[in-house]
Formats: sequence, structure tokens, C-alpha cells
Amino acid sequence: MIKTLVNKIKESKTVVTHFGDDLDNKSSIYALERYAEENGIIEKGEHLIVERVPAGQLKEGMLNIDTGGHHGSQLEGDTIVVDGDPANGIHSASAALANLGIYVPEQIVELADTMPNRVSALDSRSGLALVRYLSGEQLFRVAEAELLDKQLTNEQLKEYGLIEAHEKQQQVIDNAVEKIKANEVELPNGEKMVVAKEQILGGSAIAYELGYNYFVSVSKHFDSEHNEDGVTFAITSKPGVRLPDKVKEWGRTLVEKYRIDERSSNVFLNPNGQMLVAGGPKNPNFKIEDFTPDELSEKIKELFGEEPKITLGEIGEGIENIKKKNNEI
Repeated sequence: MIKTLVNKIKESKTVVTHFGDDLDNKSSIYALERYAEENGIIEKGEHLIVERVPAGQLKEGMLNIDTGGHHGSQLEGDTIVVDGDPANGIHSASAALANLGIYVPEQIVELADTMPNRVSALDSRSGLALVRYLSGEQLFRVAEAELLDKQLTNEQLKEYGLIEAHEKQQQVIDNAVEKIKANEVELPNGEKMVVAKEQILGGSAIAYELGYNYFVSVSKHFDSEHNEDGVTFAITSKPGVRLPDKVKEWGRTLVEKYRIDERSSNVFLNPNGQMLVAGGPKNPNFKIEDFTPDELSEKIKELFGEEPKITLGEIGEGIENIKKKNNEI
């Protein structure tokens, strides 16, 4: 496998991964760049070309890293897939590369794809919390110091160039907490969930930290000319909590409706029953045209329970509408 992988990098100098960055794919790409540079495949300071595909899909004839929807590293003709295989103790693409003899810091191998279990979503000081802002080199430096899952002091934030990243992440957290509380929904059984008609950066993990079991995000989709042309959504549940059967049943019908081939669909229902996603950051070109955001939000609420109570956000919208009408009168 390693020889084929090296030849593929020499041939294309390209890596394919999913849309968006996380600890696993960002570290894997940097590990491959270091390996390619050390072995004379690319010049010092040169970067590999990164192409993106929707999560769960791959690009034929290319080196696919952490694209998801696969189990372990595979070679199919001239297509290479490097991904985690949890059933066999390989939890991430980073770990798979390490098994092939490509250097990845031990702490990244240990923590990639395990962030929810290691740091609080309300944390803005650890390397894991700041992944989106870090370069591959910064990630390796912090991991080699075994600080990825530690609360960094002001001095450490300065040492690793993370002061601005910390400030940005704290703003993300504060904004998410405010929006989560404004979009709280209470179900007939008294359970509370979040149904937001927009994407909230970091929203699901922060909602779980605040005590919610379910997080729903429904967003408008726009075409290349920024005309609204559909909706996307994500329904997720807290680790250890499965989505209701009605939600999973509906999800399976959508998976089949938007199926691409035997192995993939534009709608993803995680086998563990904790995630149903259509479009979004990891599949930005896909949308559903059958609903407006309001209609889809109500449909999802119905799947969780009959006649859920109105959200605080909707109450606020109603008050604003009344004010506007009074002003017009």
C-alpha cells in the first residue's frame, strides 16, 4: 500500500478529502506533505493540492484521505482510500497513515476523531478546540508537546501563536450559546431540544454540553448567483443518545430518494443512529427542494413529538411582527 500511495502522490501531487477541516484530515494532509518533502517528491515549502468531495464519497483514480463512509485503507484499481477502521482498532485516517510508517505525532493518533470525549465544547484554550484555526505545523508542534487536550495558559497560547485563535473561538462559543437558548424547543414529554433555522458554528457540541440531547439545524441553500434554491439540514444527538425511530425511518427514505449509487447518497444517516445530514459544509452543492425552512423545521419537530412548544426565537419573531404592524397603523 505505501509504495502505491507514494507513486500516486508523485503522479498527481494531490490529496482528496472531505469538505471542511478537522483534526484528522488536517493532520493527515500535513503528514503526507512532510513525508513527500522528506522523500524528495515535492520541494521544501511546497504544498500538496487538496481537492474536496462530499463526506462519504471519493474521487476515482486519486488518493482519498478521510473521506468517510469507508472502513480502513483500500486499494481499488488505481483508487486509494485511507480511512479509519474502528472495528480493527484504527480510529482515524491519521492512525492509518501511522500504521503505514508515515510520521504522525502520537497524541494525534490517540485523539483524532475523539474530540467530544476529551474536551468541553465550551473550551476555547486547548489545541483540540482551536483546530480550525491551526496550520498542520502548529498542530504537530502542540501534539508533540502533548498539549492538544490541555488548557493552555496565556504564555502557551503566545508561544504557539494561538492568542488570536483563542479569542475567535471564545466569540464563536458566546454566539452559539445565545442562539441555542433562543431556539430551544420543549417537547410534550418535557424534554428540550434545539431547532435552529440557520447553521450555528459549533452548535451541536455546545448544545450537548449545555444539556440538550438533540440539535437540529435547518438552513437556506443558495445557488452560485446567491438565489435561494432549497434547504439543507442536520439532525444530531448527544453521544450515547440515539435519534427517535421516526426520525431514522424518515432519514432512510431520504437516503434512498437521493441515492447516488450503491455505496453513497447525498443524504447521510449514520449507522449508529446519531446523525442525519443533508447538504451542509461537507456537501455544499446539495439541497432539498421539497420544503421551505419553516416547513422543514415543523416536519422535524413533528417527528420528535406531537405539537412541540414554540421556540423562544419564534416568540421573538412574533413580537417583532406585532410591533411592525402597530407602527404601520
